[in-house]
Amino acid sequence: MLVNNKQFIKNWIENTLQGQGNPLDDLDQQVVFFIPGARDNPIFGKFVGIEEVKRFFQLLEAKLLQKKVTQRFLIKDCIAEEKQVVLLIEETFIPEKDPSNVYFNHTAWVFKLNDEQKIVNLYCYDDTLVTSKLLE
Repeated sequence: MLVNNKQFIKNWIENTLQGQGNPLDDLDQQVVFFIPGARDNPIFGKFVGIEEVKRFFQLLEAKLLQKKVTQRFLIKDCIAEEKQVVLLIEETFIPEKDPSNVYFNHTAWVFKLNDEQKIVNLYCYDDTLVTSKLLE
């Protein structure tokens, strides 16, 4: 089960979050999604339940489209124990108008899965200064 959980989460990051499916499909209805950061930025905070998380993804997508930025993920490391999976990720943000001015954000994502292999908790710890600067 441990290997399956690791691969499941890796696939969710590498495929689903990069446009090959709906990221909400793998979330439990009562999911808790937390990204610490400035309270005045709507993409930071605690989102509880599938509808709030859906709103988060819509806000983020709108911000990225507005700024004309492409977001990519590169998994640097992955560890798992039981139903918890931790990924160290390098996020890359590429601005359309200046593709040579790439923003890098090094993040730690902590997942907890339930018995049905749905994501019940997702905590994303990143360099919020990079994200804020990019999406302000």
